[in-house]
Amino acid sequence: MGVVTPLGHEPDVFYNNLLEGVSGISEIETFDCAQFPKRIAGEIKSFSTDGWVAPKFSKRMDKFMLYSLTAEKKALQDGGVNEDVMEKLDKTKCGVLIGSAMGGMKVFNDAIEALRISYRKMNPFCVPFATTNMGSTMLAMDLVSLNLDSAMLR
Repeated sequence: MGVVTPLGHEPDVFYNNLLEGVSGISEIETFDCAQFPKRIAGEIKSFSTDGWVAPKFSKRMDKFMLYSLTAEKKALQDGGVNEDVMEKLDKTKCGVLIGSAMGGMKVFNDAIEALRISYRKMNPFCVPFATTNMGSTMLAMDLVSLNLDSAMLR
């Protein structure tokens, strides 16, 4: 299992917080929400991709993709799926399925703001990064590159 939630980023912490009735809801800190009538949300706090996502990808990806990729990799580690296991798998019979309600809303919002200036200011990755399947897509691409990188080192 792998989790990245307002209640914790490790399954045991998350589960214990659920049992204890801990609330993951707090005042929004990510942006200034003074103009909105509601100022609370379940934000992910104290989150780090260190050891899970390459720094160059961390700078480019929407937060939802970083949360997804980190939780997915934690789940693989928890399930004992390492490089040795990956080498033995028939990749033509493998897939990635992740449940997500929405994609990268920040990327989408940034594109709308950029469009107000000029279409030339828009991020060319806006549409793909805003789709809900990008979390599973990034994991699949990461696992393929991991295997390609490992093969190149031999």
